[in-house]
Amino acid sequence: MHLKVSCLRTKKQKSAPTCLKKSDGTWCKSDKEKAELFCSHLSEVFKHHQPTSNVTFSKTIESSLNSVLPLYLAPKPFLPGAVLRFINTFPLKKSPGIDLITAEVARQLPKTALIHLTHILNSILRLSYFPIQWKVSLIILIPKPGKPPDTPSSYRPISLLHFFVKLCEKMILKRISNIINDKKIIPCTQFGFQDKHSTIHQVHRLIDSIAYSLETKSHCSAVLLDVAQAFDRVWHPGLLHKLKIILPPPYYLFFKSYLEDRFFAVKVGSEISNLAPILAGVPQGAISSPILFNIYTSDQPTTSQTSVADFADDKVIYISEKNPFLASQYLQNHLNLLSDWYSNWRIKINNDKSSHITFTLKQSTVPPVYLNNKVIPSSSNVKYLGLTLDKRLTWALHIKQKRFLLNARRRALFPLIGRQAKTDLKTKLLLYKTLLKPIWLYGIQLWGAVKKSNTYKIQAFQSTSLRMIIGAPPYISNHTLHSDLKILTVHDEAKNAYRLFRARLTNHSNPLIRVLNSNSIPDNPPRRLKRNWNRDL
Repeated sequence: MHLKVSCLRTKKQKSAPTCLKKSDGTWCKSDKEKAELFCSHLSEVFKHHQPTSNVTFSKTIESSLNSVLPLYLAPKPFLPGAVLRFINTFPLKKSPGIDLITAEVARQLPKTALIHLTHILNSILRLSYFPIQWKVSLIILIPKPGKPPDTPSSYRPISLLHFFVKLCEKMILKRISNIINDKKIIPCTQFGFQDKHSTIHQVHRLIDSIAYSLETKSHCSAVLLDVAQAFDRVWHPGLLHKLKIILPPPYYLFFKSYLEDRFFAVKVGSEISNLAPILAGVPQGAISSPILFNIYTSDQPTTSQTSVADFADDKVIYISEKNPFLASQYLQNHLNLLSDWYSNWRIKINNDKSSHITFTLKQSTVPPVYLNNKVIPSSSNVKYLGLTLDKRLTWALHIKQKRFLLNARRRALFPLIGRQAKTDLKTKLLLYKTLLKPIWLYGIQLWGAVKKSNTYKIQAFQSTSLRMIIGAPPYISNHTLHSDLKILTVHDEAKNAYRLFRARLTNHSNPLIRVLNSNSIPDNPPRRLKRNWNRDL
C-alpha cells in the first residue's frame, strides 16, 4: 500500500540520480564526481547569452554604468524591532543554506545578537557592500519529470541561501517596492509575481479576446513565446543600467554589490563541489529575484494593434482581426520589435518551443509569422499557464487530458479509497479532496461553462469515485451521494468558483483585471453562438 502512494509524489524525491553520464560517455562513480559534473554544467548555464551586434547599444549601457551618481542622503537605518518583526514573518521549516541557520533559530536570538545583526544590516546599506560570505549559494538538484535521469540537464537546481541574506533582501525589498509602484515601472500586463494577480486572471483576458473573435467571425491569432533559461541568463550590466535609472543611489549600489562576485557549490549526498562563479542571472531562490526579473523585462516594446499577456517569463502576443493577413502582419510587426529588443538585452527565444495558434471557427488560416527569420511552429492547441486551449475553444482536449490524469491517479489510490480498503470514510474523502479534486478544479472558473457532454466526463469521474469510496449500491442515486457527502457537483463547483472569483474583481488595482468584471464580453459583441461563456455561470 505504501508503494502505491509513493507514485503520487508524496514520497520525497532524491536530490541525486543513481547514475550520471559524463560528456565522454563514462559514468560518475561517486557523489563527489556527480557534484562536480553538476557544477560544471551549471557554470555554463549561469552565463549571459552572446553579446548583441549593436555596438552603439553596448556602449550606451557601459557609459550609463560608468556615469557619476548624484549626491544622495544616507538611507534611513533599520531598527532592531523592525528586524525582529521581519524575522517573525519567515516560515519555520524552510531549508537552511550553508550556514544551517533557519528562521526557528533566528527567532531565538538574544537582544544583544539582534542589535549586532541590525548593525550589520545597516552597514551593508550604508557602505553599499554585500558580504562575500553571503554571496555563496548551496545548490541541490531534483529530477525533472519525464526526463532521462543520466544527463545533468534533466535536473532542476534549487538554491539554498543564507537566512540572513533573505532577511536583508526582504527588508530592502519592502522599501524599493513603494518606489517601483509609485513610478509604475512594472507594466499592468505583467501578472507574474504581483500581489492579487493570478494565472486565472491572465488566461481570462486571453479567453475574452478569443470569445470576441468567435462571436464576431474573426480570427484571434496568438504567439506564445518560450524564453530560454529566462532567470538564469539575465545580463547583469543591463539589469544594473535599469536599476540605476529607477532606484535611489544607495539601493542601486546595494544591488550592484549584491549581484557581483557571486558563487555557488553543488551538494550531492554528503559531498559538496568546489565553488564556481555565477556570471549572469538573478539569484535563484532569492526573495528579490522576481522583482529584479520584472524590472529587467519591464520595457519590452508593444504596439497599438496587438495585446500582450505576461506571466513571469510566459509571454503571449495576440490580436483579434477579421482579415487573417492583417492579423499576421500586425503580429509580425510586433515580433520584429521584440526581436531587436531581445537581441539588445541578450535574451534568447526558443523558436522550436514557441507556438502560433489561431482561434477561429472559419476555414481560413492566418499566415505564419517569424522570429529571427525562423518560422514559429503553428499548432491547433496550446498549453498556457496549465490550461490547454484548442483552436475552437471547446475545452475538449483539456478535459480529456485531465480525465486521463485523474484515472491514473485514482488507480494509484485504489488500495486506500477502493471498496475493500480498510481506510475510514473521513480519510477517504480527505484523499479525494486533496489528491484528486484539485486536478480538475484548477481553472474551472474558465472552462466550467462548456457543454454538458464535456463536463459530464469530469462529473462521471467524481460520481464513480464517490460511489467507490462509500461502497454505494447501484440503486443509490448520484444526487443522493453528493447530498449526503456534502460534495458539490461539477456544475455547482463552477458556478461557486466563478462567483467567488468575480467578487474580487471590482476594486482591483489593475484596470485590466477590473474589466473582467463586466457582465458581457468586452466591447459587447452580439451573441451569435449558442455556446455559453464563463460569464453565463
